[in-house]
Amino acid sequence: MSKINDLEQEVKADVKEATEAVSAGNADKPWFKRLSLTTWIFIALALGVVAGLALQGTPDIATTYIKPLGTIFLNLIKMIVVPLVIFSMIAGIISLSDIKKVGAIGGKTIAYYLCTTACAIVIGLIIANVFNVGGGYTLTADELSYEAKAAPSFIETIVNIFPSNFVQPMSDASMLQIIVIALFFGFGILAAGKKAQPVADFVNGMSEVCIKIMHMIISIAPFGVFGLIAPVVATNGPDILLPLLKLILVAYLAMILHMVLVYSGMVKAIAKMGPLTFFKGQLRAMTFAFASASSVGTLPINMECSEKLGVRREVSSFVLPLGATINMD
Repeated sequence: MSKINDLEQEVKADVKEATEAVSAGNADKPWFKRLSLTTWIFIALALGVVAGLALQGTPDIATTYIKPLGTIFLNLIKMIVVPLVIFSMIAGIISLSDIKKVGAIGGKTIAYYLCTTACAIVIGLIIANVFNVGGGYTLTADELSYEAKAAPSFIETIVNIFPSNFVQPMSDASMLQIIVIALFFGFGILAAGKKAQPVADFVNGMSEVCIKIMHMIISIAPFGVFGLIAPVVATNGPDILLPLLKLILVAYLAMILHMVLVYSGMVKAIAKMGPLTFFKGQLRAMTFAFASASSVGTLPINMECSEKLGVRREVSSFVLPLGATINMD
């Protein structure tokens, strides 16, 4: 318990020291360089809405000249997602250095994710029914047709997780199959021992390279956010967007309840850490996730924030890529 309290004090001291250092370092910089990336993302979001409203009469301009900014940003994130996940997970498995330890952490991680997902489902169903989300809204069904495909059986779902080749899952960005590939290659490197050390060094190097590339892509996020929101507003206008306001508010209410009740409770009960300390430490990752709507895109920032809160690198590099793909509550 004392170790956790010491950790909380260290985190608060680090935050204070970093804030003071940033303030001192930014004193001589022009105002636009003093703003954080998160602030610029929110500014870009607001400017995108304003630009979209201004271009309502000519949505083709927004679609032709502004939308490509968002498309390029998303394409860059999609480009790096697969190598980032696979190399991060393999590097995490290697750093644990023991297949039994990987199994123990993996089992706890899956159990934890199942619990938080179940809680999210319960909260979502209760909130949706209490507020009657979607009630009174009629969707025009003219010229619409849909044939439901037969859902695969449980056994088929399990079988489909295991890829039949190495390349296809990466081409299709099939994350569950990519995770399986990463697990087997990580286990293989551990089993090979010293003979696989060059491969392990290559994987660790590529993991760092992928994280640096993701940081480069994240640095242009304000342009991407602007390019994504402006065409949507210009094409649809407030007449379409305003009816979604109730759904948006209800969705955020449910997510806030999930954070306050589930995550805060687990942080206090399992990690013995104050929820405010946890959320303050994760604020940068949370705000970027809010603005970018990309769990995997937020992965490098999430890993950095988690490690500053005391999570070991070998744990974060294994658990967080897994959560970014299968635990999007």
